[in-house]
Amino acid sequence: MSAPSTTNPGTRARLFPTINWRAARAMLLSEGRLLLRNPGVVLWTAVLPVAAAIILGSIPAVREPSKDLGGLSFFQVYQPILVFFALTLLAMQALPDVLTRYREMGVLKRLRTTPVSPGLLLCAQLALILAVAIVCMALMVVIPPLGGAPWPRNVGGFVITYLLGAWALLGLGMVIASLFHNAKVAAGFGSFLFFVMQFFAGLWWQRPNMPGWLRDISDFTPSGAAVQGLTDSSVGHWPRALYLIVLAVWGVATSRLAIRFFSWE
Repeated sequence: MSAPSTTNPGTRARLFPTINWRAARAMLLSEGRLLLRNPGVVLWTAVLPVAAAIILGSIPAVREPSKDLGGLSFFQVYQPILVFFALTLLAMQALPDVLTRYREMGVLKRLRTTPVSPGLLLCAQLALILAVAIVCMALMVVIPPLGGAPWPRNVGGFVITYLLGAWALLGLGMVIASLFHNAKVAAGFGSFLFFVMQFFAGLWWQRPNMPGWLRDISDFTPSGAAVQGLTDSSVGHWPRALYLIVLAVWGVATSRLAIRFFSWE
């Protein structure tokens, strides 16, 4: 007799089966329409950091180098933080909220009985959240220079760091959606992680002013590694390999955990 299968609903094959591109397109359009009908989280995510980046970039004094910030300007310190702010808010709150509500309402369970794989729903949500995050990032990078703020000098390093950071953060959001089956509990834990991430990103205590031991801890968090990598790219350097490795490790680890623990009901 063959050994019984130990495959559970959270395995990779069940999450992401062979893609039906027509069904994937239909699912993406459907989820996009639902997002447009309830744009509260997206508007909050986009308007606040984008407006803050534009306002900061338009103030000449904010663009001047400061000795207190290690020779960086206030804008150079906070632009990466604001870019990461939008991404973190989407990953920690918007993504888990949608998936846990769908699970509570039985949407994921019902999809398993249809020809449309529920894995397509996950792909559609990830694609939409990432698309909104990239649009926010583009606005925060493109618009401020029109008012005199500097462009990122190393665009390649900036994009690589951002995409690795998005992988790490979206993976973490999927872990939240996997571990918590109650939308309110998931939202509460996501909010807690959001503030933790923003602390290590330097939102309240700028990284150049952190004591060495705290900055070292921040370097091994997704927010600290991503913000410092974006900052280095903004001033023309390549991000240190440490930051890219940290983000890649977080991306792999959170993706595997999300796949391991995700359930449809």
